[in-house]
This record gives sequence, structure tokens and C-alpha cells, in this order.
Amino acid sequence: MKKRASIVDYYYESMYPELEVLEQDRLVIVSKLKKAAFFLFCFAIIVYLLLHQNFHMEFLEAFMLSFGSAFMLFMFVYRHESAGYSMLFKDHVIEKIIHFLDPSLMYHKHRYLLENVYQKSELFIEAYDRYRGSDLVEGFIEGVGVQFCDLHVETKYRTKNGKEEWKDIFSGLFFVADFNKHFQTNVVVLPDHAERILGIVGSWLQSMNIGRGKLIKLDDALFEKYFVVYGEDPIESHYILTHALMEKIVQLRQKSGKNLYLSFVDSKIYIAIEYNKALFEPILWKSLLKFSYIKEYVELLSMLIGIVKHFKLDEKLWSKR
Repeated sequence: MKKRASIVDYYYESMYPELEVLEQDRLVIVSKLKKAAFFLFCFAIIVYLLLHQNFHMEFLEAFMLSFGSAFMLFMFVYRHESAGYSMLFKDHVIEKIIHFLDPSLMYHKHRYLLENVYQKSELFIEAYDRYRGSDLVEGFIEGVGVQFCDLHVETKYRTKNGKEEWKDIFSGLFFVADFNKHFQTNVVVLPDHAERILGIVGSWLQSMNIGRGKLIKLDDALFEKYFVVYGEDPIESHYILTHALMEKIVQLRQKSGKNLYLSFVDSKIYIAIEYNKALFEPILWKSLLKFSYIKEYVELLSMLIGIVKHFKLDEKLWSKR
């Protein structure tokens, strides 16, 4: 990551003039949304009183119907007003940050990783019904081919009362890069929830995960605190997951503070970092003219672009055959 001082200079010299114009658009939108919120709140109160007093509807039912409808109308207005601003934000903030960090990388705000990339990673083997994403970044870092994007994968199910709902399989950042090491088998590294919560019983349950292959035990206590490993060949799994690499994976897990998934398939490394929000969308209530706000996006993108150096993916320790 470049020095903070140079990032601050870039922000004020190259980004700030355009952001001043965009900030005026943001303030206009915020003003419209405040007026809409006030109008819809008054509307909800009137509807509630009519339903509760004139139509003798129960308190909770009247409240949910009136204020629920007002909230849905507000969200419609919010999406309509913020859509254009979001696209301009990505042009003037996200793309410029990426260009500053590495001018060779390409940014596509409407694109995302192809489904076969997600499937090939073997990180999430559940069947899914909806696959979507945005903000694809791709190119070469130190000669290593990389791609990453914001990805959202969901499955559809029905509740006991027959209502159709959606459940996340994965939501967050999905990263793929050349691993520059040749191996015959696949290795999958998943967050270790079961053993941390259930101890020995959890370890037994992990070993029964037949769809994942063999449970691989490693001699790194801190790594095993965070992760569970599945592979086809224990010997090659140990060759891939060296002590140095396990240490780097733990560092990334601690730095991100999020659930981390990794796999090594066909000489590529796949990394999924779980988030529960859209990562490259603007926050309308925050001013663009404060570097502390922009800094959050700089740090996130720096972490992703820095993965190549962090894992030393540019060092050809094993030759490809």
C-alpha cells in the first residue's frame, strides 16, 4: 500500500475538485429524502389513525400496515434518487482509488466474476438460485493474473407458512489469482465454527463432511483455531499449506475481521471474504469532502490489491508443469 501522505495528496489534488461538484448532488438528494421521510411519516400517522379509530383495526396491525407501507414507499424513493449518484460515485471515487493504487488494473462497475469461476473454486457447494454481483477488478499485479468483485449468491426456500424467502449462501468479496505452484489435488480451507463451539464433537462432525473429502489436520494451533481444511491428499495439502502460508492466512483473517474461505484448485488460489453489505456503494449520509470517509474504501481496496504481495504469489517457488 502506498504511503498515507501520498494518498491524502492524491485525494486533495486529483479527486477533491470533482468531489466538490458531486457533494452538491449528494446534498440535494439528502434534502429530498428528508422531505420525503417527513411527508411519509405524516402520511403513516394519518393512515394509522384512520385504520385504528375509524375502521377499529387492532393497534399492531394498523401500525404495521401504515408505517410498513410508508417505509416501502421511502425505500422506493431512496433507490430512485440514489441510483445515479451511486454510478457517479463509482466513477469519481472507486475507479480513481483503484487507478491510484495500480494504474494497470481495469475496473468494471457493472460486471462480476463468471459463475464457472465461483463453481470451480469449490468453496460453496450448495445449490443456488440467484447469482449476481458488481465492481469487477481485473488485471496483472507483479505479473500475477487477478480478478475480484463484490458477489452475492442466494438460495430460495419456503417458510412453514408457504412464504417464499431468500437466504444468503455467500455475500462479500470474491478473489481469484494465479498461484504459480503446480499441484495435482484440491485443497479447501473453511472457517472453523464447529470445533470452536463443540470441541471434540465438532471435530468429529467435520470429519463426517463427506462431500468435502478428507479432513486434514495441521500442526499449527492458531491456524486450526480459525480454519478447518479438506483435501484429497494429506501430503500435498501439507506442501501447499506451508507454515509461512498458514501464518499469512491467519494474518489476513485477523486483519479483515471477517469469515475467510480459501481454496487451491488447478494452480489458482480462490479467496472469499464474507461481508453483509454492498462494499463499493456510497453512504449518502457521509460527506465526500472528508478524507476519513474515502479512507475506508482505500484501505479495503489496498488489502485486496495487496493480497498478491501478502501471499507472495509472484514468487515462483514451485514450477508449473
